Amino acid sequence: MPTISDGQATWTHPDRNPKQEQEIPMRMTKQLACAIGLAIASTATAQHQPQAGMLRYPDVSQTHIVFSYANDLWLVPKSGGTATRLSSPAGNESLAKFSPDGQTIAFNANYDGGRDLYTMSVAGGVPNRVTHHPAFEWLTDWTADGRLLFFQNGLAGLPRQTQIFTVSPEGGLPERLPVPYGANGSISPDGQWLAYTPHSRDTRTWKRYRGGMATDIWLFNLETHESRKITDWEGTDSIPMWHGAKVYYLSDNGPEHRLNIWSYDPADGERSQITHFADYDCKFPSIGPGDDGEGEIVFQNGSALYLLDLGSGQSRQISVTIPGERVKVRPQTIDAAEFLAAGGISSTGKRAVVEARGDIWTIPAEHGAPRQLTDTSGVAERTPAWSPDGKWIAYFSDESGEYELYLTQSDGKGETRQLTSGNKTYFFSISWAPDSEKLVITDKAGNIILVDVETGEQSVLDRDEWANQPRVEWSKDSRWLTYAKTGPKSMSSAIWIYDIENGEAHQVTSGFFNDTSPTFSRKGDFLFYTSNRDFVDPSYEDVGLSFIYDDTGKLIAVPLNEDVEYPWSIEADEESWSEEADEQTEDQADESDGAADEEQDAAPGEQADEPRSPIHGVWAGKVKGLSQIPGMTQDEMEFKMTIIARDDGSFVGSSEAMGESAQFDSVSFDEATGKFTATLSQGPITQKMEGTLSGDTITGTWTIVEMDLSGQFEVTRTDEEPDESEFEDEAGDDEPIEIDFEGFESRGLELPVESGNFASLVTNDKGHLIYMRMDGPVPAVKIIDITDDEPSEKTVIAGAGLAGISGDGKKLLVAQGPTRFGIINAAAGQSLSKPLSTDGLDKVVDPRAEWEQIFTDAWRRHRDFFYVKNMHGVDWEAVYEQYHAMLNDAASREDVSFIIGEMIAELNVGHAYYWGGDGETESTRNVGMLGADFVLASETDDDGNMHTAYKIAKVYHGAPWDSDARGPLSTHGIDAGEGDYILAVNGRKINTALDPWAAFIGTAGKETTITFADALVGDDETRNERDITLKPLASESNLRYRAWIEKNRSYVEQATDGKVGYIYVPDTGINGQNDLFRQFYGQIGKDALIIDERWNGGGQIPTRFIELLNRPRTNYWARRDGKDWPWPPDSHQGPKCMLINGLAGSGGDMFPWLFKFNNLGKLIGMRTWGGLVGISGVPGLIDGGYTAVPTFGFYETNGTWGIEGHGVDPDIEVVDDPAKMVDGGDPQLDAAIKHMLEEIERNPYRPVKRPPDPDRSGMGVTEEDK
Repeated sequence: MPTISDGQATWTHPDRNPKQEQEIPMRMTKQLACAIGLAIASTATAQHQPQAGMLRYPDVSQTHIVFSYANDLWLVPKSGGTATRLSSPAGNESLAKFSPDGQTIAFNANYDGGRDLYTMSVAGGVPNRVTHHPAFEWLTDWTADGRLLFFQNGLAGLPRQTQIFTVSPEGGLPERLPVPYGANGSISPDGQWLAYTPHSRDTRTWKRYRGGMATDIWLFNLETHESRKITDWEGTDSIPMWHGAKVYYLSDNGPEHRLNIWSYDPADGERSQITHFADYDCKFPSIGPGDDGEGEIVFQNGSALYLLDLGSGQSRQISVTIPGERVKVRPQTIDAAEFLAAGGISSTGKRAVVEARGDIWTIPAEHGAPRQLTDTSGVAERTPAWSPDGKWIAYFSDESGEYELYLTQSDGKGETRQLTSGNKTYFFSISWAPDSEKLVITDKAGNIILVDVETGEQSVLDRDEWANQPRVEWSKDSRWLTYAKTGPKSMSSAIWIYDIENGEAHQVTSGFFNDTSPTFSRKGDFLFYTSNRDFVDPSYEDVGLSFIYDDTGKLIAVPLNEDVEYPWSIEADEESWSEEADEQTEDQADESDGAADEEQDAAPGEQADEPRSPIHGVWAGKVKGLSQIPGMTQDEMEFKMTIIARDDGSFVGSSEAMGESAQFDSVSFDEATGKFTATLSQGPITQKMEGTLSGDTITGTWTIVEMDLSGQFEVTRTDEEPDESEFEDEAGDDEPIEIDFEGFESRGLELPVESGNFASLVTNDKGHLIYMRMDGPVPAVKIIDITDDEPSEKTVIAGAGLAGISGDGKKLLVAQGPTRFGIINAAAGQSLSKPLSTDGLDKVVDPRAEWEQIFTDAWRRHRDFFYVKNMHGVDWEAVYEQYHAMLNDAASREDVSFIIGEMIAELNVGHAYYWGGDGETESTRNVGMLGADFVLASETDDDGNMHTAYKIAKVYHGAPWDSDARGPLSTHGIDAGEGDYILAVNGRKINTALDPWAAFIGTAGKETTITFADALVGDDETRNERDITLKPLASESNLRYRAWIEKNRSYVEQATDGKVGYIYVPDTGINGQNDLFRQFYGQIGKDALIIDERWNGGGQIPTRFIELLNRPRTNYWARRDGKDWPWPPDSHQGPKCMLINGLAGSGGDMFPWLFKFNNLGKLIGMRTWGGLVGISGVPGLIDGGYTAVPTFGFYETNGTWGIEGHGVDPDIEVVDDPAKMVDGGDPQLDAAIKHMLEEIERNPYRPVKRPPDPDRSGMGVTEEDK
């Protein structure tokens, strides 16, 4: 294996064997030094002068700067100095903006269970909540007349659209500005011109971007509705700010290709670059008046905070000191159980081993305390696996600076050894050999690597060429490995067996079907696997002719050699006898007499062995309550029960009734409490007996689990000796396993279980096959003994996943959900009545040390998994050093996320995302929604008094046929709707000084009484006040979305006299698939179709979407009475076009590309996002954070890269000019309508005229009919 040799320091861990010296990269040395230095510094002083890159979202007034630091708001003189904390509620306060007079600050925060806008005096005081809508409001500015300017998407029709609003700082109903959608608004001092971007990508982690989502800045006159696009750079122009008659903004148009400050003069159209930073982007600039009105802009750049004087064009760095404690960087006690990840089970199932918050723990099955085997904040220990002999736990750790394999003693004592070294990859799995002398690990490239436990020697045995992760299983003699591997030219996988002794790999199935999840029987007789081969039961769609084959898996058993008996041989019933029967009878009688004599001579205490357990023996009695079982006439029945206590402490047994006997699947007994449990599965029925032993009697209840029936039983010990021969251990012997590879696949036997979706095949100590069945209503763990006379599938446990099997094969680790685990018997009829307790998994985390690890791990994820090795030509090591310098001043987990986002953005690629992590939590409280718009309306009574209330301006719902898109106000029988006033909620009068949503806090999903009225003045009949009880929604987004679709569909229908259909596709995931199909079939008879994929959020690669749209007419079927059938009938014939824009990306790029590739029609609108380097999932970070790594990139059949970073160009470009959209206009949709009407004229679909009825009166058919 390669080794790291440059720039290393040698060190010895104080808790390790001094002889085990580890070499670590200089990067890890720097991290440790920084962490130690910062810890010392933080204890030395309460004053801290952070690098200003952590002073985020700044704004400047004439005298002060406000900024976010450690999730709180701080105020400092703009000359710098010591800052003062302004706010510190739970969560992140951000986006602070000074009022024009500099005396009030507006910001986004969560004081009351929702992230909303607040205002507060710069002198401090009580924050005033301004907004109450559940959507996030992004504050961008104050207007000159003292209103707040923000954007949000809660009232838009689509999730990717945002709209711009203003609102009074005292609260009230926000007013939407007349641009159709937008972000980053700033209004000129005279109140006439809005500068804005149609959307925002300012938090995107993609630098130097030039695709269709790149923003330009528009000016829109709020009085005349005139518009002007003032930038045309292909890259990013964003965050416009007015000062006087000029607009200042961010742009990466300069030679540095970094976001810098630019200016635009509307008078002459001149654009000028003002700053010239080359190493970092300028982030979130904000403008202020300056000392004498000359204006200045405050912004972040890398680790510095700058103030730009607009008069001189010069920037100066601001030095800020943060006083007081820094709570978020002090050691924190956390519950690691909230961060459970991988795990396994011990050799006999007495404990489980888990990875939790980057440490390794063991947890008792029932009794005892958890044990923390590793305790590190700056190191990630992952993927533990317990050795079959019980002594060792293997795991991966990045303690050396890279992930390597480690070994530690399972009781927490003894040595810990690093087994491997010199690796620079990510490892996924560990599989121990039964002899505990070797193990196999797999890495991200699909390599199967054998590691010797004694020497640490590594050897690569095989590799999946598609880099799929092989699941490796061992034979009981530790000689053979089996795994599935994908073929080099096929997407199907075949079963392979590797011979450790001879170093040979054998492909044992052809891969004609997709064969996976192989496992050896512990008896050494069979290899089991699952194979997708049951193509006999297709599922057809209700509308259309498409079909699929799902749940095609079959379970296959292959005898390993010719000595393995056929498990289902038919034996004829024949009588047998022995010619020497009489002689044998006499011999047996003599032996019996001798044994009796010996027994008489024995001492009294030696006459019989003491029972191995009080439960051991034969028991007889009755069961009662049987009459409730369908078909049973008698209520009670005699039965007998045999229980054997084995030397190893386990139990087996059987029951006998009505001449039939059956072995229990599992038996357990607690001698301390006398509690006895036995389960027996027969076909689909699981019987369970639970009782208590008292003296020589067991009493308890029986249950038929699936039927929820139960009754009583009572049995008493008999003098009969139990026959242990029927419970002989079925495990195989210790003989080496021999495998006959000749004709291996043809020996395979299909097991008699229903086809399905199977995974995680293992065998228990008896050689019975255990597996996951994934095709039912809930996943289930199943078991089958193929040697039974009538083998059948039985349920081990339903609603759970199989997480591991103990080394002895007697216990299973199962999981229900992400945090509920349990250890159960490897037998049928189990339940998770005693889940593993994760109490006590508390650990102390040093945030700074952990942040170092998380930062480095995020960097490594991209280094290891990025789709091309050259990292897009970026010096990834240098990028690490560049952004690691900012990490030392991270004051919160959110700061770490910001730095990671900036770092991965340097890769200049789509789908490089970051989210999550153990950040500051905050409370949430729902807001009930009615699916309506409101206006504030007034009426004057006869006395001249004005009455004001909120009126319902619009109720949102889908089309008449959209029964699933009706809100509470659209429900039949609700006497309320558009034009009605809402006066009170649950008897509390609505305060019109606040927005209407303030009255609905906490009402989502609850019965809520609303007082409605037809009028505010007049007599009772005129006002018609009435109370109506309904349930507000937690979200009205679906109502607005479906209303948006119906508005467009009906507009197209009216504009084309019903000739053209309209289909909106929001993404290429399940939602988009659903919407495409639900809208398609009802419109296949239209002369033309408009497919609208603007704002498409992506998802899957939409091959199936295109197939639906690309079904050319093949023929017709003539019929006598009904209309002739066109074929295929589930298709649309006629012109099509597709609407696209810059907010459509990923799958939303591929959809129009495939549309164009298949010549389905023109693309109309604007260039798409350009993100076709996709994500397929990588391992997460130890505290729940995640960085998405682009792992596969698009290139074309001509061998060139395409789409990524540019997008799909329209055939007909139509700019969404806001001046043409003030009253709901849509120039792109209008262009599509015009184009389709023209296509219908030019190139309509014309059905073929049916030929005359054929004449078959002569010999055969005519020539023209052939």
